[in-house]
Amino acid sequence: MSGRTVVAAALVAFLEASSSAQKTRSFQNVDLVDVDVVVTDGDGRPVTGLTKEDFDIREDGKPVTLQTFVARTATDAAADDAGRTMVILLDDVTMPRESVNAVKAIATYLALQARQTDDLSVIRFREFEDEPFGDRELALTRISEYQGALVRYAPAGSPEDVLKLVSSVSRKLESTGRRRKILVCIGSPRICSVAQLSQFNGGSFYEDWIDAVGAAARANLSVYSLLAVPQRVSDEGLVAVTGGTVFRGASDFRPILDRIWQDAGHHYLLGYWPPASSKELHSISVKVARKGVHVLARRLRGN
Repeated sequence: MSGRTVVAAALVAFLEASSSAQKTRSFQNVDLVDVDVVVTDGDGRPVTGLTKEDFDIREDGKPVTLQTFVARTATDAAADDAGRTMVILLDDVTMPRESVNAVKAIATYLALQARQTDDLSVIRFREFEDEPFGDRELALTRISEYQGALVRYAPAGSPEDVLKLVSSVSRKLESTGRRRKILVCIGSPRICSVAQLSQFNGGSFYEDWIDAVGAAARANLSVYSLLAVPQRVSDEGLVAVTGGTVFRGASDFRPILDRIWQDAGHHYLLGYWPPASSKELHSISVKVARKGVHVLARRLRGN
């Protein structure tokens, strides 16, 4: 073989290897989609013992193959990322002063249920310097300093403000690993239950909706809403599409708060490679091959 032929063969081999490496890198750059799934029975108790084969997950109506499957409980302290991350958001924009003590009591009870392996923080809506990080002492301090609305029906607190806050919290928590992450909003529907927006009815807020849904999905953050008033709200709002639940006014909030921590501690973490698509939002559907169970999971993710 001549020297020129050897050089040509080496060049072809190099180009083929380079092309293969580019394809590999392209595939690896696609982020794995994580979806937390809470499965409960008719009495609201966690359903354990499910396997990968019990789940059917679809994106945009098409079945996807599960690449990762983890069943988690809050008592499994030895496992990586076994702890829970909870951010309590206090509505200090629309809640009247007469509701302050009730909000404090609810938030305090919720905070005190955190375990050593949990990350807990409290942020107040109009306190822009509050970060979704800290310890229990700082969380309880912020709760004790909570004052409610300084001026009732203050102009702050539009859907745009709420969506931007959710996006900000999600981005700050995205790097904290595959822990279970929940944002619990305590307050009125105006702050804690933003309705689902579309490109046609969302107006200038639609881009904020896309951003919040996408950021929450990348961080695998679920939003729960604890409404201080028994007002009916949309079942297709930000809470629902992120895999959370809306709880309305109740005479005793303790069972509800216990349920939130239960959801945070008993869940299945499913991971899959998303199909290629240029859509801004993708629907997610999760079904379980068990009768009589309730499934709680994210319904939308961004591209």
